[in-house]
Amino acid sequence: MNKKCLLLFSLLAAFLVSCGQAPVQKEETVATETLPEPETEAAPEPVPEAAGCEYNADCEQGWLCINRECKTLASLYKTDCENKCTITGVKVATSDGEEYDLTLGQGSYTAAGALEWKLLKTPDYCQGEDPLVALNIIKKTTGKVVGEQVLTLHKGETSEAVTHPTVKSVKFTATLADMTEKCS
Repeated sequence: MNKKCLLLFSLLAAFLVSCGQAPVQKEETVATETLPEPETEAAPEPVPEAAGCEYNADCEQGWLCINRECKTLASLYKTDCENKCTITGVKVATSDGEEYDLTLGQGSYTAAGALEWKLLKTPDYCQGEDPLVALNIIKKTTGKVVGEQVLTLHKGETSEAVTHPTVKSVKFTATLADMTEKCS
């Protein structure tokens, strides 16, 4: 045998012998008495911070991507009051040159259905508030939804330009031309 193999064999043998002679230590288990933890009042669950988003799917379940932030629709309205109002009708003008007289829950589409929009039903809000109308924007490709987002408008406002991920010619806007409400 050559010297390198002999040296390697010797080191290996020394290692194996030393491993076999290592003292074995027994672990002792000691019974410990567990004391009950002091009762504490449960802390309220933190309210999630509004996160940035592009589509409703980017938000936690039950939240919507409203004006690029994850929120609930109810969080946009003041509802803790005696006299409440509800939106009864909306007039929307679109960048397509169309005008619609609608109630909440109704909507329309543009770009051969690539972009659909629908007015969301909103909670009753306090009288005297400047109410928001929420538009759910649904982007589709070959009939399949590729993203949804929500934009809000006050009376007289025009939305930001809504584009489509695959139809580059889409630059849709909606203007809340008028709104009627009924208050109790």
